[in-house]
Order: sequence, then C-alpha cells, then structure tokens
Amino acid sequence: MDFFRKSKSPKGQGSIKTRSSSRALTTPAALQLPEIQQRIFDFIDEYTLHHTVLLVCHQWFWANQHRIVRKLNWFETSKTRRLDKVISRLPRATHLVLHFAGSGGDSSVTSKLIQALSDNNTRQLKEQEQGMHGILGQDAYFQPTTSTTHHGMIRRTRPLQITRILRDLDLTARSGLLFDFLSSLGSLTALRVQLPMDDRLNVDFVLSSCPHLVSLRVESDSRFYLDVLDRSLTKPHSLQSFIVENATISQDTLGHLLTVFPRLKGLQLRNLRHDSNLAKPQVQHWSWLMEKLNALEISLSSVHFSVYGQPMQEEEVYEKIMMFTARSQELVLRSYDLTPVLTYCLRQLPNRITTLELVTPGDSKSAYSDELHLYLCSSPHLLHLKAPQSVCLLERMDIHGRWTDPSTTTTTAHSPGIWACRNLRTLHIRVLDIGPDSVEERRGRSRILFGYISRVLPHLEDLMLLDHDVHRSRISLDLQSGFCLLARLSGLETLRIGQNEKKIHFRAADLRWIVPSGHINGGRIERAYVFKAWDELLVQEAEETAVTNRSAHQQRQLTEDVELWKSLENLGLLLDVKVMVDEMEANKEAFKGGMKRLRDLAIYRTLHSRPTPPEKEYLRLASDNFELRREVWRDDIGGLSNLGYVLS
Repeated sequence: MDFFRKSKSPKGQGSIKTRSSSRALTTPAALQLPEIQQRIFDFIDEYTLHHTVLLVCHQWFWANQHRIVRKLNWFETSKTRRLDKVISRLPRATHLVLHFAGSGGDSSVTSKLIQALSDNNTRQLKEQEQGMHGILGQDAYFQPTTSTTHHGMIRRTRPLQITRILRDLDLTARSGLLFDFLSSLGSLTALRVQLPMDDRLNVDFVLSSCPHLVSLRVESDSRFYLDVLDRSLTKPHSLQSFIVENATISQDTLGHLLTVFPRLKGLQLRNLRHDSNLAKPQVQHWSWLMEKLNALEISLSSVHFSVYGQPMQEEEVYEKIMMFTARSQELVLRSYDLTPVLTYCLRQLPNRITTLELVTPGDSKSAYSDELHLYLCSSPHLLHLKAPQSVCLLERMDIHGRWTDPSTTTTTAHSPGIWACRNLRTLHIRVLDIGPDSVEERRGRSRILFGYISRVLPHLEDLMLLDHDVHRSRISLDLQSGFCLLARLSGLETLRIGQNEKKIHFRAADLRWIVPSGHINGGRIERAYVFKAWDELLVQEAEETAVTNRSAHQQRQLTEDVELWKSLENLGLLLDVKVMVDEMEANKEAFKGGMKRLRDLAIYRTLHSRPTPPEKEYLRLASDNFELRREVWRDDIGGLSNLGYVLS
C-alpha cells in the first residue's frame, strides 16, 4: 500500500517550478504519471482494486473503470419474475452470462432479452458518439494536475473502455439464438459459446458482427459443426485467441479463418470430431496444421491440437513440446496425454510453465495417473492448474501414511509427495478416495485433503474440488472432517465442492468459520460441547501418532522446507482441526467476518448452476437448520454481501 500513500503527495511536493511570463509549469512526480500508474494498476488484484484503489481519489476511480468486472447472470432455471431485474441491471454489466437449455427456452423470455440487448447497444453507441465528438459524457474523468488537458478534463481515446459497456458474453444455447443477439453485440471483446449436439455455427457471422472480438471460444459436450458461408470475407480481424472443442471443421474452413487472423497468438483445436458423411477433407492431422501455419507465417505462443479418440504419437509429442512449450508459459493437454514420454520431454526444457490445463478426455480411457502428481512435485512456477477431469489420489497427499491402506502404496514411484507449486492461485481437480467408506475413514481422509491444500497451497484464490464418483460423495464437510482448515486461505475468492445436486445437513458449528457472525457466545458454548466429545478421540489419536511418525530421513526426502514440514506435522489428525479452531478463537480480529474475499460459493451444486454469492449459499445450506439460518441473517452479513461483484 506504500504506492497508494506516496502517489498522493502534498501539492507542489517533489515538483520542479520554472519561471514563465504566463504561468508556472509543474512537473508531476513519476508515480503521478498516468502511463506509469496504468502499468502498476495492471498488476493489482480485483479485490484490492475494488476496496482500495477506487477509493483513493476521483481520478483513480475513473482511470480504472475499464478494469471493473460487473457480471450479470441469467439461467433458464431462474424464476421468470427475475428477468425484469436482470434487464434493469443490463446497462451496468460488463460481463453477461446467459444459459438456455434445449431449443432455446421460452420465446417471450428471449424476445425480452433481444430487445433489452438492442436498447443497451443503442445507449452504448450514443455515449460513445458523444464522448468522441466532445460532449462530456461518462468516458471522461477529472485530472487537474496535467498541463496537457483542456480545463482539467482527459478524454478517453479508446471507446471500448468507457464506464458501462458490455465486453464479455458467455452463452449456452443453440446457434440460432446467438444470431438473434449478434446485431447488439458489436462491443464484445470476448465470446464463449456452448452449443448443443449437432448444432452448426457460421463463424463469419460472428466476426462481422463483433469487429473488436479478441477471444472466441466455441465448444460442445458432443459433436458440432463449424463453417464459413461467406468466403469473400478477407478483411483482417483482431482475433488473438481461438478455441474450439468437439468441432467438425473442414480444411477449407480452417484455412480460410487462419488467413483472416493475422494477430492470432493462441489456437486450440480440442478433440476434433470426424464425420464420414462429409465429402470435404476435414482437419485430422497435426502435420497439415503445421504446414498451414508455416505457409501463413503465423507465430503462435500457445497451441493445442487433438483428435477425438486418438492419443498423441511420440514424435508428435516431441515436436509440440520443442516448438511451442519452449517459448510458452501455457500448456494445454488432454488428461490421458500427460504420459511418461511427455513429462520426459518437458524435463528436457527449463520448467517455465505457469498455466497447465488438462481438458476433457476424448474417450473412455483412464483420466488419471501418477504423472500429474509427479509433475506438480517438480513445477515450482505453476500458478494455475485447471484439470476438472483429472484425478488426484488422496493417498498421494497423505505424507505420514496415517489414512492410507499400505496395500495401495507399494513402490517408490507411488509414494506421497509435496507439491512444489507453493504459489498456485487456481486449483480445479477431481478427488479420488480409494479407502474404506466408513464415516471415520472418510473424515480422516478429508482432513488430509483440506489440511494439505491449505498448508501447501496458501495463496489459492480459486478452488474447485470435485468427486471422482459423481453418484457418491467421499468428501466429508463437517467440523470433524476439517472443512474449516480452508479458513487458512485468506485470499480465496471462489470455492466449489462437488458437482452434483445434493442436500447436505450442516450443523451451525460446521459453517461458522465462513459465516461472518461466527465468533459469538453461542458459538463458543457449542464448540466447548463438541470438543468435550473429542477428548477421548484426541487421546487415542496421540497414542497412535507417537508410533507412526516418520523419521527425519524420510522428512528430508519429501521436502527441504523445514517450516512447511513442521506445519504439516498434524496433517490428517483431529488435533489439526482443534488447533485451527483454537487459533480462530484466540485471534478473533484476523478471522472475524469469515472469508472476506469469498464472492462465489457452491456446495454440491451442478456445474452449470449460476455463481452464488456466499450469503445466498449460506441460506440454501441452512434451509432446514433454524439456528444456522438465524446466524446468517445477523447484521454484519451486509459487509460480505457488498463484497460481491456479481450483479445478480
């Protein structure tokens, strides 16, 4: 925060005054230059931006308007009366999420949305025109210290970054509904479309309607068709990222698109589908794509190419790694393509990967192995791991072997380890628990999961833990299972547990560490009652732990970080939970108000469910628990409800 204090220096301090017959010119300090400030703002996280930067001064408020994400969601499962509320907030939204199932939903709903988007687009065009022609609108801000401005006003020269403009759209619907919206989406810079099976999308319509589009992603759970009807479209487009998944696309179509994407930096063709009924040659071979890219002299910083049901060949693996990974910090693979051959190739290069994404497997092959675990143990620079289809074995986290069946760990290659990616910000993973299904066993392994993540990955901001078996949950979420250990993740903004709709009964003690009003007298009384029931378990646990602790030699094999190892001494133990709750009681100010940065919370909801502000998810979880529901509605929850950036 030193920058925020120093940049607002007293008037005249640090400036150079020169004599002039007309007036004295003031040279601003370096940190007061807008260009330098903009570069600094680029590295500030969203929470600090909202809660500190925007409040410093009027100038900074307007200078950062284009960085503010105002997200608006509409799901077909939402109540119809809520549609008017969504439409009324549309003029403020910068990111719109629309989810329709089947054929596109109620025609009256879509008609209202089409009209609302059209009206919003008209308003945006009018505001842009006023700003560009000199009428003071919402695309100007006050800066009295800059001598090059006219009467202290700076006019924005980039109309796409004015205060209220729709920039991002996520749409789950048939392509016909997208085309109905296109005429009102000229301001978009990012578009993501989820299509139903066998749908067809004409990309040229999208490109001509969205001339400022920088990122385009089109995907489906099954096959869809990508085409270009107007081949006369040859004007270069600004697109820089193009991602398709499960698409059937002809060589002519992709070749034409590459000719109009001269600025393309990221190309991902995931699980391309072959249709034997099509006469035109389809994109099916990596060699064809390489020849086309070389002929057009397109230099990509990120690339992915895979065909449904076809694993990568060894020579293809080597070529991709050496040509692209050597100069890229992003790696995108299918889960089962992370093989020993690939990891060997990666080890031949400096490990600079900061983003690893493992996408949906192309067939029924196993989506998990120890290769991911071994890679994480040797990747200190990794910041983002998005692998919701890849499995992490809980026994690989059980570094003390307290809850692992010895018969499942027989070789050194399958031994536990500590991940090297201590600065990881994003973790999306599927959890596989192969141990016994008793309540006590599941609680112990859940303590392993939550304790390992909270200690090894202390800087997490986005956490998604899914069940390997979608029909049976193996992650236990009560207080004794250590769910509260995630309170150590002070920077956590998004938390999702489970992927299927399931009703779980929570006691008030299980969720008080999240609920803002957790530290109250009633909570202490309840915890004292719970801890009394734990006394015998803690004594028994202490006796067993004294026998099973690892030797110092084994400790050094797992990690040389003495401080980290010390923090993991109680991993998997009920004592770890007891110590954590005592710490929250003793340090009330640090933990008061629950998880301050958390803005999206989902506990056993479908993956397609809308993002939920924490206070609303609390009420859903507490629907049959009057005590917890009463605490959720205490006065101080207003502080957390104002934290969210989602408009609905």
